[in-house]
Amino acid sequence: MALQLNPSLDLAYIDQAYGEDPVILYMIFDAFLSDSVPRWRALQGALESGDLKESASIVHGLKPSFTMTGLTHVRPKVEVLEKAIKDEQSKEHLLDMYHRISAEIDGLIPILESESERLKTL
Repeated sequence: MALQLNPSLDLAYIDQAYGEDPVILYMIFDAFLSDSVPRWRALQGALESGDLKESASIVHGLKPSFTMTGLTHVRPKVEVLEKAIKDEQSKEHLLDMYHRISAEIDGLIPILESESERLKTL
């Protein structure tokens, strides 16, 4: 891929979905950072308050954004969390799952920010 993206992202998926278009990829990364990340953070509050309906809604709406952003390895974990929410597993278990996924996402956010900034200039 000529865009030379960070290998932490699913480069095969990104290449297949967006090709060599840095503008669309910048828009995808920027939307993830400005919309999906805050919604992911809001999920913690919904889980802590025990609002499983809201939690399920948030997580279901976010699933596609992980794939679209090239974080395909995160999506299955989010799907497992969604199933656990729908199965009404304990709040502690759900929050533990959320925190484990969040730690991974937190490590990927700087990569997306850096790539987004770089793509803006192409």
